[in-house]
Amino acid sequence: MTIASVDPFHLHVPLERPIPPSVARPRTEALSVHLVRLTCDGGDTAWGEAWWAEAHELDEALETLAPVIIGGDPLDRGALWERMVDRLTGRKQALPGGAAALSAVDIALWDLAGRAAGLPVHRMLGGRRFERLDAYATGIYLEEPDVAARKTRELLRRDFHAVKIKIGSSRGQDLAVLAAVREVVGPQVPVLVDANQAFDDRDEALEMGNALDRNEAFWYEEPMPPGDWSDYVALRHALDTPIAGGERLRSPGAFLQAFRAGALDVAMPDVRLCGGVTGLLKVAELARWFGVRISPHNWASQIAAIASSHAAITLPNCMMTEVEATVTPVSERLLDPPLRLEDGFVAIPEGPGLGVNVNEAFVHEFAVEA
Repeated sequence: MTIASVDPFHLHVPLERPIPPSVARPRTEALSVHLVRLTCDGGDTAWGEAWWAEAHELDEALETLAPVIIGGDPLDRGALWERMVDRLTGRKQALPGGAAALSAVDIALWDLAGRAAGLPVHRMLGGRRFERLDAYATGIYLEEPDVAARKTRELLRRDFHAVKIKIGSSRGQDLAVLAAVREVVGPQVPVLVDANQAFDDRDEALEMGNALDRNEAFWYEEPMPPGDWSDYVALRHALDTPIAGGERLRSPGAFLQAFRAGALDVAMPDVRLCGGVTGLLKVAELARWFGVRISPHNWASQIAAIASSHAAITLPNCMMTEVEATVTPVSERLLDPPLRLEDGFVAIPEGPGLGVNVNEAFVHEFAVEA
């Protein structure tokens, strides 16, 4: 079995119910989903998912990687990953979209290898370290406190064990939302707080962090742009609330810099950007040596959510994983079967590879030109 073609697909999926804004993005009227399909000489196919804003840059990166991938055996996925890294790092200038393209291809390679072996990816990775993978719900954005409270009640009815809120409106508004959510969930349910790098000033980030300490937030995610990590180190030393971050880091080496600096309590690699399943595993192993926990990042991304869950269930230092709780056409129709939760835990598919199939009719219905 060898790889015969590498094809990108870019989806534009309008939303009947738009997703409210965060500091990182405006109100979302449609989801952009970037997929990569690998096809083998025997006709077998597998899909990966990338996180990159510019579709044409992703296509250019895939064209650069294609000579490394085509003709390769998916069972040699480790060697192919290293060759792709060499192709990307051997350039005079960084290739935009390169890390995302590598990540998508790697996800698809793991799916193909698992299907060839007749084993789910988590078995290929050495098996479950624990029986079930806990999940927290993302779905409370920059909204009014009463809206946040209503959404929180809905999430609890769906059996989520933890919820994440977005902050960055204003200090008063943010704390009012936190108080409203805490009143709904009570003292035992974790409330995670994501700033999406809202604070440019360390003192402002620290002031919010002190308020989060008083309100017993579960973690304080991405308070500031990372830079050289010195601000993160200062906040981590000053606060009781754990500091989380790293969703936009593009390689295990980038995470290593954060770990060496002592900047993070919780690392949040995104399988669509950090090097795929292989990259996520490397990040997790580095994190373990530095006593850092892992919680994979995800947002409205179905293939990536399944892929990172297969990896996460095998990691001794994984806390939980992220699930976008907003119901969309992508969450309902892209995969067969779709991502499922059981009592608030991710149901890891037990079929070969990722254990899911991509609905190609859905892909072609919403595919657009780069």
